[in-house]
Amino acid sequence: MTDVPRAGARPSQPLPSSIQETNDIPVIAAYDVIVVGGGVAGVSAAVAARRTGAAVLLIEKGVMLGGLATMGMIAIFLPLCDGRGNQVITGIAEELLNLSIKYGCDSLPAVWGGQGAAVRGGRYQSVFSPAEFAVALDDYVDEARVDVLFDTAFSRPIMEEDRCRGLIVENKSGRTAFLAKTVVDASGDADVFARAGAPCAESTNWLSYWAYTAELRGMKEALQRERVAAGVQLRQWGRGPDGSGNETPTRKYLGTAGFEVSAFIRDGRRLAAEYLNNEKRRDRTLAALPSMPQFRTTRRIRGRTVLDEASVGLRAADSIGCTGDWRTAGPVFEIPYGTLVTQELTNVLAAGRIISAAGDTWEVTRVIPTACLTGQAAGTAAALAAASGQHVAALDVSELQTSLRAQGVAVHLDDVIREGV
Repeated sequence: MTDVPRAGARPSQPLPSSIQETNDIPVIAAYDVIVVGGGVAGVSAAVAARRTGAAVLLIEKGVMLGGLATMGMIAIFLPLCDGRGNQVITGIAEELLNLSIKYGCDSLPAVWGGQGAAVRGGRYQSVFSPAEFAVALDDYVDEARVDVLFDTAFSRPIMEEDRCRGLIVENKSGRTAFLAKTVVDASGDADVFARAGAPCAESTNWLSYWAYTAELRGMKEALQRERVAAGVQLRQWGRGPDGSGNETPTRKYLGTAGFEVSAFIRDGRRLAAEYLNNEKRRDRTLAALPSMPQFRTTRRIRGRTVLDEASVGLRAADSIGCTGDWRTAGPVFEIPYGTLVTQELTNVLAAGRIISAAGDTWEVTRVIPTACLTGQAAGTAAALAAASGQHVAALDVSELQTSLRAQGVAVHLDDVIREGV
Protein backbone atom coordinates (compact mmCIF):
# COMPACT_ATOMS: atom_id res chain seq x y z
CA MET A 1 0.00 0.00 0.00
CA THR A 2 1.49 3.35 -1.03
CA ASP A 3 1.10 6.60 0.85
CA VAL A 4 0.50 9.25 -1.78
CA PRO A 5 -1.74 12.30 -2.10
CA ARG A 6 -4.66 12.15 -4.52
CA ALA A 7 -3.58 15.41 -6.08
CA GLY A 8 -0.66 17.77 -5.81
CA ALA A 9 1.74 20.03 -7.60
CA ARG A 10 3.05 18.72 -10.89
CA PRO A 11 6.62 20.07 -11.03
CA SER A 12 8.29 20.59 -14.37
CA GLN A 13 11.47 18.96 -13.04
CA PRO A 14 11.78 15.62 -11.19
CA LEU A 15 11.55 15.90 -7.41
CA PRO A 16 14.73 15.24 -5.40
CA SER A 17 14.73 11.95 -3.52
CA SER A 18 15.63 13.69 -0.25
CA ILE A 19 16.67 17.00 1.29
CA GLN A 20 19.55 17.29 3.75
CA GLU A 21 19.29 19.48 6.83
CA THR A 22 21.80 20.42 9.51
CA ASN A 23 20.61 21.99 12.74
CA ASP A 24 22.07 23.05 16.06
CA ILE A 25 19.51 21.64 18.47
CA PRO A 26 19.61 22.81 22.09
CA VAL A 27 19.74 20.13 24.77
CA ILE A 28 17.15 21.02 27.41
CA ALA A 29 17.67 18.38 30.13
CA ALA A 30 18.76 14.83 30.91
CA TYR A 31 16.62 12.12 32.53
CA ASP A 32 17.08 8.57 33.70
CA VAL A 33 14.02 7.46 31.72
CA ILE A 34 12.09 9.13 28.91
CA VAL A 35 8.71 7.69 27.94
CA VAL A 36 7.32 8.46 24.47
CA GLY A 37 3.51 8.40 24.43
CA GLY A 38 1.08 9.38 27.17
CA GLY A 39 -1.53 6.67 26.67
CA VAL A 40 -2.28 4.21 29.46
CA ALA A 41 0.90 2.24 28.65
CA GLY A 42 3.03 5.38 28.79
CA VAL A 43 1.43 6.62 32.00
CA SER A 44 1.96 3.20 33.60
CA ALA A 45 5.59 3.13 32.46
CA ALA A 46 6.31 6.66 33.68
CA VAL A 47 4.74 6.15 37.10
CA ALA A 48 6.40 2.75 37.58
CA ALA A 49 9.81 4.16 36.64
CA ARG A 50 9.35 7.09 39.00
CA ARG A 51 8.32 4.80 41.85
CA THR A 52 11.47 2.75 41.18
CA GLY A 53 13.56 5.86 41.78
CA ALA A 54 14.17 7.24 38.27
CA ALA A 55 13.87 10.83 37.09
CA VAL A 56 11.23 10.59 34.35
CA LEU A 57 10.00 12.67 31.43
CA LEU A 58 6.73 11.71 29.70
CA ILE A 59 6.24 13.08 26.17
CA GLU A 60 2.72 13.24 24.72
CA LYS A 61 1.84 14.61 21.27
CA GLY A 62 -1.77 15.35 22.28
CA VAL A 63 -3.17 17.64 24.95
CA MET A 64 -4.27 15.04 27.50
CA LEU A 65 -3.13 11.73 28.89
CA GLY A 66 -4.85 8.43 28.23
CA GLY A 67 -4.47 8.06 24.47
CA LEU A 68 -7.22 5.95 22.94
CA ALA A 69 -8.95 5.67 26.31
CA THR A 70 -9.49 9.45 26.48
CA MET A 71 -8.75 11.28 23.23
CA GLY A 72 -9.80 8.19 21.29
CA MET A 73 -13.02 7.70 23.30
CA ILE A 74 -12.54 3.93 23.57
CA ALA A 75 -14.29 4.14 26.92
CA ILE A 76 -14.37 0.58 28.18
CA PHE A 77 -11.73 -0.74 30.56
CA LEU A 78 -11.69 -4.35 29.39
CA PRO A 79 -11.41 -7.30 31.81
CA LEU A 80 -8.69 -7.74 34.40
CA CYS A 81 -10.00 -11.29 34.90
CA ASP A 82 -10.09 -14.53 32.95
CA GLY A 83 -13.87 -14.65 32.79
CA ARG A 84 -13.97 -17.53 35.27
CA GLY A 85 -13.78 -15.56 38.48
CA ASN A 86 -9.98 -15.20 38.64
CA GLN A 87 -8.21 -11.84 38.60
CA VAL A 88 -5.16 -12.20 36.35
CA ILE A 89 -4.05 -8.58 35.85
CA THR A 90 -3.06 -6.61 38.95
CA GLY A 91 -0.82 -3.69 39.87
CA ILE A 92 -1.06 -0.36 38.06
CA ALA A 93 -3.71 -1.73 35.70
CA GLU A 94 -6.05 -2.10 38.67
CA GLU A 95 -5.08 1.37 39.93
CA LEU A 96 -5.99 2.86 36.56
CA LEU A 97 -9.28 0.96 36.37
CA ASN A 98 -10.28 2.49 39.69
CA LEU A 99 -8.94 5.87 38.55
CA SER A 100 -11.02 5.75 35.35
CA ILE A 101 -14.23 5.61 37.41
CA LYS A 102 -13.06 7.87 40.24
CA TYR A 103 -15.12 10.92 39.25
CA GLY A 104 -18.16 9.46 37.54
CA CYS A 105 -20.58 6.64 36.91
CA ASP A 106 -19.35 3.18 36.05
CA SER A 107 -20.46 -0.37 35.32
CA LEU A 108 -18.01 -2.19 37.60
CA PRO A 109 -19.68 -5.33 39.01
CA ALA A 110 -20.09 -5.11 42.79
CA VAL A 111 -18.30 -8.44 43.30
CA TRP A 112 -15.09 -6.81 42.02
CA GLY A 113 -15.14 -4.10 44.65
CA GLY A 114 -11.65 -4.77 45.94
CA GLN A 115 -8.48 -6.75 45.38
CA GLY A 116 -8.70 -10.18 46.97
CA ALA A 117 -12.50 -10.14 47.21
CA ALA A 118 -14.49 -13.30 46.55
CA VAL A 119 -15.21 -12.87 42.86
CA ARG A 120 -18.18 -14.71 41.43
CA GLY A 121 -20.03 -13.69 38.30
CA GLY A 122 -19.40 -10.87 35.84
CA ARG A 123 -16.12 -9.75 34.35
CA TYR A 124 -13.76 -7.35 36.08
CA GLN A 125 -14.29 -4.44 33.69
CA SER A 126 -16.09 -1.11 33.49
CA VAL A 127 -17.32 1.65 31.20
CA PHE A 128 -15.95 5.09 32.11
CA SER A 129 -16.04 8.76 31.12
CA PRO A 130 -13.02 9.64 28.94
CA ALA A 131 -12.99 13.28 30.07
CA GLU A 132 -13.11 12.39 33.75
CA PHE A 133 -10.40 9.77 33.28
CA ALA A 134 -8.14 12.37 31.64
CA VAL A 135 -8.59 14.72 34.61
CA ALA A 136 -7.78 11.92 37.05
CA LEU A 137 -4.65 10.95 35.08
CA ASP A 138 -3.25 14.48 35.47
CA ASP A 139 -3.41 14.12 39.24
CA TYR A 140 -1.96 10.61 39.04
CA VAL A 141 1.26 11.61 37.26
CA ASP A 142 1.56 14.79 39.34
CA GLU A 143 1.44 12.78 42.55
CA ALA A 144 4.20 10.55 41.17
CA ARG A 145 6.26 13.67 40.28
CA VAL A 146 6.62 12.77 36.63
CA ASP A 147 7.60 15.63 34.29
CA VAL A 148 5.14 15.86 31.38
CA LEU A 149 5.42 17.62 28.01
CA PHE A 150 2.08 17.95 26.19
CA ASP A 151 1.62 19.03 22.57
CA THR A 152 5.10 17.67 21.86
CA ALA A 153 5.90 15.44 18.90
CA PHE A 154 8.73 12.92 19.00
CA SER A 155 10.89 13.50 15.91
CA ARG A 156 13.84 11.13 15.99
CA PRO A 157 16.16 9.22 18.33
CA ILE A 158 19.73 10.37 18.97
CA MET A 159 21.66 7.20 18.23
CA GLU A 160 25.20 6.08 19.05
CA GLU A 161 25.46 2.69 17.36
CA ASP A 162 22.87 0.52 19.12
CA ARG A 163 22.21 2.92 22.00
CA CYS A 164 19.65 5.73 22.08
CA ARG A 165 21.29 8.65 23.89
CA GLY A 166 18.12 10.74 23.81
CA LEU A 167 15.32 12.12 21.71
CA ILE A 168 14.72 15.11 19.46
CA VAL A 169 11.24 16.56 19.86
CA GLU A 170 9.30 19.49 18.46
CA ASN A 171 6.79 21.79 20.15
CA LYS A 172 6.15 25.52 20.62
CA SER A 173 9.71 25.91 21.91
CA GLY A 174 10.94 24.68 18.53
CA ARG A 175 13.17 21.67 17.91
CA THR A 176 14.91 20.56 21.11
CA ALA A 177 16.68 17.53 22.56
CA PHE A 178 16.43 15.56 25.79
CA LEU A 179 19.02 13.01 26.88
CA ALA A 180 18.15 9.71 28.58
CA LYS A 181 19.80 6.63 30.04
CA THR A 182 16.86 4.48 28.92
CA VAL A 183 13.79 5.05 26.74
CA VAL A 184 10.35 3.45 26.79
CA ASP A 185 8.51 3.45 23.46
CA ALA A 186 4.81 3.69 24.33
CA SER A 187 3.94 5.54 21.12
CA GLY A 188 1.41 2.93 20.02
CA ASP A 189 3.20 2.77 16.66
CA ALA A 190 6.75 1.69 17.65
CA ASP A 191 7.99 5.04 16.37
CA VAL A 192 11.20 5.06 18.43
CA PHE A 193 12.13 1.51 17.43
CA ALA A 194 11.30 2.05 13.76
CA ARG A 195 13.20 5.34 13.48
CA ALA A 196 16.17 3.79 15.28
CA GLY A 197 16.29 1.06 12.62
CA ALA A 198 14.94 -1.89 14.60
CA PRO A 199 12.91 -4.40 12.52
CA CYS A 200 9.16 -4.10 13.03
CA ALA A 201 5.99 -5.73 11.73
CA GLU A 202 3.06 -3.69 10.40
CA SER A 203 -0.66 -4.26 10.17
CA THR A 204 -3.55 -2.61 8.35
CA ASN A 205 -6.89 -1.78 10.00
CA TRP A 206 -10.55 -1.74 9.11
CA LEU A 207 -12.20 1.59 9.83
CA SER A 208 -13.88 1.84 13.22
CA TYR A 209 -15.13 5.17 14.54
CA TRP A 210 -16.35 5.92 18.06
CA ALA A 211 -18.02 9.20 19.08
CA TYR A 212 -20.54 10.50 21.58
CA THR A 213 -24.04 11.38 20.42
CA ALA A 214 -26.93 12.81 22.39
CA GLU A 215 -30.67 12.52 21.95
CA LEU A 216 -32.46 15.83 22.28
CA ARG A 217 -35.96 15.61 23.64
CA GLY A 218 -38.29 18.58 23.90
CA MET A 219 -35.53 20.86 22.61
CA LYS A 220 -37.69 23.96 22.17
CA GLU A 221 -39.26 23.68 25.60
CA ALA A 222 -35.92 22.83 27.21
CA LEU A 223 -34.25 25.90 25.72
CA GLN A 224 -37.05 28.05 27.07
CA ARG A 225 -36.25 26.65 30.51
CA GLU A 226 -32.53 27.36 29.82
CA ARG A 227 -31.56 23.72 29.88
CA VAL A 228 -31.36 20.82 27.44
CA ALA A 229 -32.62 17.34 28.24
CA ALA A 230 -30.20 14.97 26.60
CA GLY A 231 -29.29 11.28 26.74
CA VAL A 232 -25.58 10.84 25.93
CA GLN A 233 -24.53 7.64 24.19
CA LEU A 234 -21.18 6.27 23.04
CA ARG A 235 -21.78 5.13 19.48
CA GLN A 236 -19.59 3.06 17.17
CA TRP A 237 -19.67 3.03 13.37
CA GLY A 238 -17.60 0.97 10.96
CA ARG A 239 -16.28 -2.56 11.15
CA GLY A 240 -14.90 -4.99 13.70
CA PRO A 241 -11.23 -6.01 13.89
CA ASP A 242 -11.93 -8.89 11.50
CA GLY A 243 -13.81 -6.71 9.00
CA SER A 244 -17.24 -7.82 10.21
CA GLY A 245 -20.07 -5.39 9.51
CA ASN A 246 -21.25 -3.88 6.27
CA GLU A 247 -20.59 -0.18 6.64
CA THR A 248 -18.39 1.55 4.08
CA PRO A 249 -15.55 2.03 3.38
CA THR A 250 -14.58 -1.50 2.45
CA ARG A 251 -10.80 -1.16 2.44
CA LYS A 252 -8.16 -1.33 5.18
CA TYR A 253 -5.84 1.51 6.26
CA LEU A 254 -2.14 1.63 7.12
CA GLY A 255 -1.59 3.44 10.42
CA THR A 256 2.07 4.34 9.84
CA ALA A 257 1.74 6.55 6.76
CA GLY A 258 0.62 10.18 6.79
CA PHE A 259 -1.96 10.26 4.00
CA GLU A 260 -3.35 6.90 5.11
CA VAL A 261 -3.87 8.16 8.66
CA SER A 262 -5.53 11.30 7.31
CA ALA A 263 -7.88 9.20 5.16
CA PHE A 264 -8.78 7.03 8.16
CA ILE A 265 -9.67 10.13 10.20
CA ARG A 266 -11.65 11.79 7.44
CA ASP A 267 -13.54 8.63 6.46
CA GLY A 268 -14.47 8.10 10.10
CA ARG A 269 -16.05 11.53 10.26
CA ARG A 270 -17.91 10.75 7.05
CA LEU A 271 -19.62 7.92 8.90
CA ALA A 272 -20.64 10.42 11.58
CA ALA A 273 -21.93 12.76 8.86
CA GLU A 274 -24.08 9.95 7.44
CA TYR A 275 -25.60 9.50 10.88
CA LEU A 276 -26.43 13.22 10.99
CA ASN A 277 -28.02 13.06 7.55
CA ASN A 278 -30.12 10.04 8.48
CA GLU A 279 -31.46 11.30 11.81
CA LYS A 280 -33.86 14.15 12.48
CA ARG A 281 -32.01 17.35 13.30
CA ARG A 282 -34.10 18.18 16.36
CA ASP A 283 -33.77 14.69 17.79
CA ARG A 284 -30.01 14.27 17.95
CA THR A 285 -26.62 15.95 18.11
CA LEU A 286 -22.96 14.95 18.01
CA ALA A 287 -21.77 15.61 21.55
CA ALA A 288 -18.04 14.88 21.12
CA LEU A 289 -15.64 13.59 18.47
CA PRO A 290 -12.32 11.75 18.99
CA SER A 291 -9.16 13.84 18.77
CA MET A 292 -6.86 11.06 17.57
CA PRO A 293 -7.06 8.24 15.00
CA GLN A 294 -8.67 5.14 16.51
CA PHE A 295 -6.37 2.47 15.07
CA ARG A 296 -6.28 -0.90 16.79
CA THR A 297 -2.90 -2.19 15.57
CA THR A 298 -0.34 -0.39 13.43
CA ARG A 299 3.28 -1.41 14.01
CA ARG A 300 4.95 -3.64 16.61
CA ILE A 301 8.49 -4.69 17.41
CA ARG A 302 10.09 -7.99 16.43
CA GLY A 303 11.29 -8.81 19.93
CA ARG A 304 13.67 -11.36 21.38
CA THR A 305 10.56 -13.41 22.17
CA VAL A 306 7.32 -13.58 20.19
CA LEU A 307 4.06 -14.20 22.04
CA ASP A 308 1.55 -16.14 19.94
CA GLU A 309 -1.50 -18.40 20.21
CA ALA A 310 0.65 -21.39 21.19
CA SER A 311 1.74 -19.53 24.35
CA VAL A 312 -1.66 -19.88 26.08
CA GLY A 313 -1.28 -21.36 29.56
CA LEU A 314 2.48 -21.88 29.22
CA ARG A 315 4.90 -20.79 31.93
CA ALA A 316 7.45 -18.20 30.84
CA ALA A 317 10.56 -18.10 33.03
CA ASP A 318 10.95 -14.38 32.31
CA SER A 319 7.24 -13.53 32.73
CA ILE A 320 6.43 -9.95 33.73
CA GLY A 321 2.72 -10.55 34.29
CA CYS A 322 -0.39 -12.35 33.15
CA THR A 323 -3.29 -11.42 30.89
CA GLY A 324 -6.57 -13.04 29.96
CA ASP A 325 -8.29 -12.87 26.59
CA TRP A 326 -10.82 -10.04 26.74
CA ARG A 327 -12.93 -11.68 24.02
CA THR A 328 -13.55 -15.04 25.67
CA ALA A 329 -13.40 -16.71 29.06
CA GLY A 330 -10.58 -19.07 29.97
CA PRO A 331 -7.29 -18.43 28.12
CA VAL A 332 -4.48 -16.84 30.12
CA PHE A 333 -1.01 -15.84 28.90
CA GLU A 334 2.19 -15.18 30.81
CA ILE A 335 3.93 -12.31 28.99
CA PRO A 336 7.70 -12.82 28.62
CA TYR A 337 10.10 -9.94 29.24
CA GLY A 338 11.60 -10.82 25.85
CA THR A 339 8.51 -9.35 24.16
CA LEU A 340 9.53 -5.87 25.40
CA VAL A 341 13.10 -5.80 24.04
CA THR A 342 14.89 -6.35 20.74
CA GLN A 343 18.28 -7.65 19.61
CA GLU A 344 19.10 -4.33 17.95
CA LEU A 345 18.66 -1.66 20.70
CA THR A 346 20.39 -1.84 24.07
CA ASN A 347 18.40 0.71 26.09
CA VAL A 348 14.91 0.94 24.54
CA LEU A 349 11.88 -1.00 25.79
CA ALA A 350 8.42 -1.46 24.29
CA ALA A 351 5.12 -0.93 26.11
CA GLY A 352 1.49 -1.23 25.07
CA ARG A 353 0.20 -2.51 21.76
CA ILE A 354 3.68 -2.50 20.16
CA ILE A 355 5.10 -5.43 22.14
CA SER A 356 6.21 -8.54 20.24
CA ALA A 357 2.87 -10.35 19.98
CA ALA A 358 2.02 -12.00 16.68
CA GLY A 359 -1.15 -13.12 14.94
CA ASP A 360 -4.35 -13.25 16.96
CA THR A 361 -2.38 -12.63 20.17
CA TRP A 362 -1.77 -9.05 19.01
CA GLU A 363 -5.53 -8.59 19.50
CA VAL A 364 -5.24 -9.97 23.04
CA THR A 365 -2.37 -7.70 24.11
CA ARG A 366 -3.33 -4.40 22.47
CA VAL A 367 -6.09 -3.44 24.93
CA ILE A 368 -6.05 -1.12 27.96
CA PRO A 369 -5.39 -3.56 30.86
CA THR A 370 -2.57 -5.42 29.12
CA ALA A 371 -1.08 -2.12 27.93
CA CYS A 372 -1.00 -0.97 31.56
CA LEU A 373 0.69 -4.23 32.58
CA THR A 374 3.42 -4.07 29.93
CA GLY A 375 3.87 -0.35 30.63
CA GLN A 376 4.46 -1.02 34.33
CA ALA A 377 6.99 -3.74 33.48
CA ALA A 378 8.80 -1.63 30.88
CA GLY A 379 8.97 1.40 33.18
CA THR A 380 10.30 -0.65 36.09
CA ALA A 381 12.88 -2.34 33.87
CA ALA A 382 13.93 1.00 32.39
CA ALA A 383 14.53 2.44 35.85
CA LEU A 384 16.51 -0.61 36.98
CA ALA A 385 18.64 -0.55 33.82
CA ALA A 386 19.24 3.20 34.17
CA ALA A 387 20.43 2.72 37.75
CA SER A 388 22.71 -0.23 37.00
CA GLY A 389 23.95 0.80 33.56
CA GLN A 390 22.96 -2.61 32.15
CA HIS A 391 21.63 -3.26 28.68
CA VAL A 392 17.90 -3.79 28.94
CA ALA A 393 18.15 -7.27 27.42
CA ALA A 394 20.81 -8.24 29.98
CA LEU A 395 18.76 -7.08 32.95
CA ASP A 396 18.44 -9.54 35.82
CA VAL A 397 14.85 -10.67 35.21
CA SER A 398 14.55 -12.12 38.71
CA GLU A 399 15.28 -8.67 40.13
CA LEU A 400 12.63 -7.20 37.84
CA GLN A 401 10.10 -9.86 38.89
CA THR A 402 10.83 -9.18 42.57
CA SER A 403 10.23 -5.47 42.02
CA LEU A 404 6.99 -6.11 40.12
CA ARG A 405 5.69 -8.45 42.82
CA ALA A 406 6.43 -5.75 45.40
CA GLN A 407 4.24 -3.45 43.29
CA GLY A 408 1.37 -5.96 43.41
CA VAL A 409 1.80 -7.57 39.99
CA ALA A 410 0.78 -11.22 39.51
CA VAL A 411 3.96 -12.24 37.67
CA HIS A 412 3.11 -15.91 37.10
CA LEU A 413 -0.11 -17.90 36.93
CA ASP A 414 0.72 -19.13 40.45
CA ASP A 415 0.36 -15.53 41.67
CA VAL A 416 -3.12 -15.05 40.21
CA ILE A 417 -5.85 -14.13 42.70
CA ARG A 418 -8.15 -17.14 42.67
CA GLU A 419 -11.87 -17.20 43.30
CA GLY A 420 -12.71 -16.91 46.98
CA VAL A 421 -9.10 -16.32 48.08
